[in-house]
Amino acid sequence: MTNERPFRVVVTTPDIVGERMAGPGIRAMHLARELAKHFDTALIAQGDSRDALRDADVLIGQPVRGFRKRRGSQRIIYDLFDPNVLELRELYGNAPSIRQRVHLAAEWSRLTYALRHADLLMCAAAKQREFYQQLQSSDTPWIEVPFGVDLEETAGCPKPQDNVIVWGGGLWEWLDPGLAVDAVLRLNREGLRCRLLFLGRARPNPHAVDRRREDRFDALLARGNGVVAANQEWVPYRERLSWLRSGKVAIMLHRPTVEAVYSIRTRLFDAIAAGVPVVATERGFAAELVAREKLGIVVPAGDEEAVTQAIRRLLTDDAFHAACVANLVRMRSRFAWDVVARPLIGAVSEWQKQIR
Repeated sequence: MTNERPFRVVVTTPDIVGERMAGPGIRAMHLARELAKHFDTALIAQGDSRDALRDADVLIGQPVRGFRKRRGSQRIIYDLFDPNVLELRELYGNAPSIRQRVHLAAEWSRLTYALRHADLLMCAAAKQREFYQQLQSSDTPWIEVPFGVDLEETAGCPKPQDNVIVWGGGLWEWLDPGLAVDAVLRLNREGLRCRLLFLGRARPNPHAVDRRREDRFDALLARGNGVVAANQEWVPYRERLSWLRSGKVAIMLHRPTVEAVYSIRTRLFDAIAAGVPVVATERGFAAELVAREKLGIVVPAGDEEAVTQAIRRLLTDDAFHAACVANLVRMRSRFAWDVVARPLIGAVSEWQKQIR
């Protein structure tokens, strides 16, 4: 018999984990599940008790307020998959209020602290690491852990029923939903009947920064002339692939910003899981993957003609659509959560050996 204390890992997220989740909550949940196959692992989401942080041997999470080591022997991994400082810069614009400037300065401070004090840094793509390394003053090592796909969910996806184009994410300031609306309206005027569906208006985390203005939704729906619709609530996590798969095209358009270069667009991985071809704006991880692996069509930022023709081809060229679907299905196993989490599990395993 041994009284040896178990090796404990804690994954944290400032977001909600539950019936309705956004990217940070989804990522934390799945990484915790993969880690739990190998270690005594706890997941702490927004609103959960944080007492477990004190007893953990390894802490994993984003650089948010209060997420720091509780004792000197702990190891901490900062997950920088979400370029929050770049998002806030776009959100607040060129004339931020005093409160917004304070918030942005605090986020930069937390990022700088993470880059200096982490035992290991984690990003989702090589391009992200390039950005952060410009700011890094330490020699802390990095691992890349992309977003993932839950292969167990893909089997239940229905086949597309209609010419529906699905916008899977929000209406954040750095995105360009109006361009999608304009393209769908133009296609209908030109005789190709199709509809645009926004999967949900309300964020699953009501305490998060409001990056999706209700008046923007209302304006888009009014412009939509009956061919644009939006679900009132954020789609439940377990239903999102069925909603996405009910359409023939997934669309994710952004403005030409710095954020676009370093974001990974988590909704791309829903499209891979559901096998729905993608129309994506050029630049960034998502567009590069779509172009390289032929998962859909990449378009220039702000180009209504290119977006219109991309949607038209995916709705009318059955052979091209089928080829994109086949490529998406081929990609699934590469981004399975148990595959993408391997570098993280390997790093934590090494620490476990050292402690024991």
